[in-house]
Amino acid sequence: MRSLLLAGAAFSVLAPAAAFAQSDDRSDAGPLVAAAAAASAADDVFYVYGTRSSYREDETSSVTRTETPIEEIPQAVTIITRDVIDDQAMTGMGELVRYVPGVTMGQGEGHRDAPVMRGNLSTADFFVDGMRDDLQYLRDLYNVERVDVIKGPSALVFGRGTGGGAINRVSKPADGEEERGLSLTLGSEGQRRLAGDFGTAITPDFGFRLNGVLEDSESFRDEVEIERRGIAPAARFEFGDTRIDVFAEHFADDRTVDRGVPSQGSRPWGGPAETYFGNPDLSASEIRVSTLRGVVSRDLGQGFSFRGALSWGDYDKYYENVYPGGPVDPVANTVRISSYTSQTLRENLLAQADLVWEGRLASVEHTLLIGVEAGRQDSENVRVNSTSAVFSLADRGRTYTPDFTLAPAQDNANSLDLFAVLVQDQIHVTEALTLVAGLRFDQFDLDFTDRRPGQPDFARSDDFLSPRLGIVYEPVEGVSLYGGWSLAHLPQSGEQFNSLNATRASLEPEEFESTEIGLRWQPNDQLLFSAALYRLDRTNTTAPGATPGTTVLTGSQRSEGLELSVQGEIRDGWNIIGAMAFQNAEITSTTSAAPAGREAPLVPDFSASVWNRISVTDRFDVALGVIHQGEQYASISNTVVLPAYTRVDAGVFYALSDRIDLQLNIENLTDTTYWYSAHNDNNISPGSPTAVRLTLAASF
Repeated sequence: MRSLLLAGAAFSVLAPAAAFAQSDDRSDAGPLVAAAAAASAADDVFYVYGTRSSYREDETSSVTRTETPIEEIPQAVTIITRDVIDDQAMTGMGELVRYVPGVTMGQGEGHRDAPVMRGNLSTADFFVDGMRDDLQYLRDLYNVERVDVIKGPSALVFGRGTGGGAINRVSKPADGEEERGLSLTLGSEGQRRLAGDFGTAITPDFGFRLNGVLEDSESFRDEVEIERRGIAPAARFEFGDTRIDVFAEHFADDRTVDRGVPSQGSRPWGGPAETYFGNPDLSASEIRVSTLRGVVSRDLGQGFSFRGALSWGDYDKYYENVYPGGPVDPVANTVRISSYTSQTLRENLLAQADLVWEGRLASVEHTLLIGVEAGRQDSENVRVNSTSAVFSLADRGRTYTPDFTLAPAQDNANSLDLFAVLVQDQIHVTEALTLVAGLRFDQFDLDFTDRRPGQPDFARSDDFLSPRLGIVYEPVEGVSLYGGWSLAHLPQSGEQFNSLNATRASLEPEEFESTEIGLRWQPNDQLLFSAALYRLDRTNTTAPGATPGTTVLTGSQRSEGLELSVQGEIRDGWNIIGAMAFQNAEITSTTSAAPAGREAPLVPDFSASVWNRISVTDRFDVALGVIHQGEQYASISNTVVLPAYTRVDAGVFYALSDRIDLQLNIENLTDTTYWYSAHNDNNISPGSPTAVRLTLAASF
């Protein structure tokens, strides 16, 4: 309750900001006024065929919470723009991270996003417009303007966790621009997807936008189906120097849970890629997400500005799965099949308030940020583990009906109260030299109620400081060098705080410490090359104690790597996005999961990707992409290896008219056999054979 009161207090400063709005002042016509004027001059609109030079962004607020040019950010960040998403017909995070160096996507048991960022897997480090979106589900991209992927500890901005990085979706705003678009995608194996984007300036002070998606698709995997429905209205109100943005979304995802194939020996089972293991009729995931978010921004004058946000989210998720629970026995031709069900209910109420001052102090320019955050997250978790059984490869568990009426292995409710204060200063010492220094204090209080008979309840409280230091030097125009150091913490209750016991309740949080140096080169306004060299140490992971049955905090992991990327327009009509990473992540002192020397899973030593879209004529473009992943372990056991692979993709784009575009995407052009991800040694995802997507997009 205390953090709910703090959340209300943090957001209550929005009311005075709105009250001070000068609604009768039209001397400074805002963007909605300009958009309305542009809409009234429809006769002056011209259509230009061909490519768009928007594979890169010039600035972002995702890393510093202030709008900052990319060249002044002392941390690696990759921004995947809307045009990259559209050109590759991306629908989810798994497709998006292929072009982010140093990031792979775990299988997530076939029902959740699970990125591995610089060797650290996460299911909770997701954000929407800077607000936490941490339930485990598969997110869609229909209503995003872009996606910012920040690498390395990012607790100063986002709080707990974020040890390997954070993924922030930036919503499509109701900015008054005229948007009237529909797209229909039909693809191999029964893919059917319809998306719409409609926006306008209803009055000079009021903009509205509506995005929606409907999908009813099948898969190359036997009996796997996906249904998605999403609607996301947005509105913007302007009153002089005050702007209010409102975003809402209702999203539903129903799908067959697909946990892939088991291993055989030290490699994935090599049978047909479409073969389903388990019972698809009893492997289903249902997720319902409803969110409402309000953001108030105001220019206070004298260099001061204010931003406040309040976010409510209601999440309801249920899934059951019957899946391969062991390797294939090549002698008996059998496989073990396991099963369980799980349900999570969560409600989030989160608030942020930031005061920013830009000005000169002691002859030095500053961008000073003071922020407050508060909130409450209430969750309920129930899990029932059923029995397992051995089946022939001919059956593979397709006839298995497990007993989901057993007593739950997990049945708990928890309440998490959050409070944080942060200070950051971006000091522009000279035109060439910028210093960034920040410190965040977090208070994390969790009450855990175990609802199973006779089980004890627990609580834990954590207070931690998350500093960040950075320096950026621009020796010549278009070149910037940076160095950064940061810390992040994760309480021992974990990312999803769905289990707690006497041991974990007494342990200090895990700690992530990162040192990074980097280079950015912009040979022109349209192209950006980036390089980052980093070392990330994760400590305070649990390890068996000297006394049997005890646990201590001596476990650790180290990740090191070099990341390279290119984004933008090489020349008129040639857009490119590319990524390359050399990585090593290993256990450096024995943990509860593995001895020292083991390599972290889903971290290939080398990975690379590149996508080119080239204009052939004013109406006709072609694209070619290549994705390569080196060998990687399926789990921390280091027993099963996912072989290296190279996949070739292609695209063809044709403007039928000034309002209708036709797009053809071909995935895995050479029909390569590969396995791209895993959840463990026996839940391994095979890649799709050659697949085709045809998209018809119309604007009106």
